[in-house]
Amino acid sequence: MKVLLREATIDDLEILLAWRNLCKDGFHTQGQKGRFLSWEEHWNWWKNNQEGWARFIIQVNDGYWTRDVGVVSFRDMYAWNPEVGIYVGEVLSWGQGVGKQTLELALSWLKEQGKQYCRTTIHKSNERAIRLFGSVGFILQGEAREGEWQYQIKIV
Repeated sequence: MKVLLREATIDDLEILLAWRNLCKDGFHTQGQKGRFLSWEEHWNWWKNNQEGWARFIIQVNDGYWTRDVGVVSFRDMYAWNPEVGIYVGEVLSWGQGVGKQTLELALSWLKEQGKQYCRTTIHKSNERAIRLFGSVGFILQGEAREGEWQYQIKIV
């Protein structure tokens, strides 16, 4: 199985909303409220978060088919240490190594952009994400917001 990235576009908004609602407990604003996003909230997030953002659709190719399975995004691209977030919305792809391959590709892309550091925030209860980010070298920096850890990696 090969993981690919393609730039996310406005045409991806419907699937992004479905994935965000499936993975809602991983998002600070949704997880605290334990609810699904409306189309209006999702649209406002998209249109108000363009500057300094980069978003890529995660694709998986199994040798025959290429399909969209999730998203990896960066915010604060103007900063010395942009923040990365990832979610795999296709349940059948969970536990298949897609997240790790995606993070490795994402970090390579950041390096090409001239970045030397990257950070992420993870809910303290999200053990899968903690293991995933740790597996590629992210190191715990301390508490971010209440209930979240902040991690950082030096991109080599």
